[in-house]
Amino acid sequence: MIFADAHSHINPVKGLGYKIAEKFKEKNGWFISFISASPWDYFDDFQGFKSYQKMIEYQINECKKANNLGIKSVCIAGFHPEDIDFIIDKYHASPSYVLDLGLKVVEYEGNLCKEGQLFGLGEVGRQHYKSMPERIAVSQIILEKALEIAKDNDCMVHLHLENSNIDTVKIIDYSVNKINIKDKRKIVFHHAKPSMIIDAYNLGYSATLYGIDPVLSKAFSSLPPIFMIESDFPDMPNIKKTVAPWELPQKILDIYNRLSIDEKYLYKINVENVENAYKIKP
Repeated sequence: MIFADAHSHINPVKGLGYKIAEKFKEKNGWFISFISASPWDYFDDFQGFKSYQKMIEYQINECKKANNLGIKSVCIAGFHPEDIDFIIDKYHASPSYVLDLGLKVVEYEGNLCKEGQLFGLGEVGRQHYKSMPERIAVSQIILEKALEIAKDNDCMVHLHLENSNIDTVKIIDYSVNKINIKDKRKIVFHHAKPSMIIDAYNLGYSATLYGIDPVLSKAFSSLPPIFMIESDFPDMPNIKKTVAPWELPQKILDIYNRLSIDEKYLYKINVENVENAYKIKP
């Protein structure tokens, strides 16, 4: 049995970097999607757009190293909605400055997608916590721009959202339909609630569930195999309560054995759904 991690972060400066893939492969991992963090997770000094460029350069190099190990990996970079609040609060920037920065970053990432250096954009989306209205407006504009860029450059998108069940799905679906994106499977509801999965799938989207026991147990016992699994590993040594990619296989197998799940169910989640979303085969 082989396993996939559809959403993990990577930090070669302060974390493990490509060695995540090495450890995951040892546990029969075949695929991992590496998502960018925020520049201040990599570097102590923040220099605006240059910091995003530098971070993405590091990330792309690590993805290449991971692929050289024989594990399939892709590189996805975005402008996280939490970055908006952080830059405004930490550096006393105006919302309009952050809007211009975010648009510049996702346009740059779109060009890298076009060149084949990045596989997609993410995370982009909206804050899942209380924020100021103008900040949420900024995140929505950047999200819609990212969707437009993804359509033009055939990129995947990983969404970070408020996860308000079907309402979140329908609101996103409105934006996607307005932009006229055809292949909705390349749009991923990251860290989705189990209660969102069926609605997202029925509207044509992909979704990932957080790889912890309560979430997976509920999903495996109540949902058809129409989702992928993610570790959402931060690759930051100072963050202790995490799920590591190389821990996912055993977590999945433990629940598989406890609930007596059909092996085809796990194959669908770990292989076929990844193939459908990412167009990558083992």
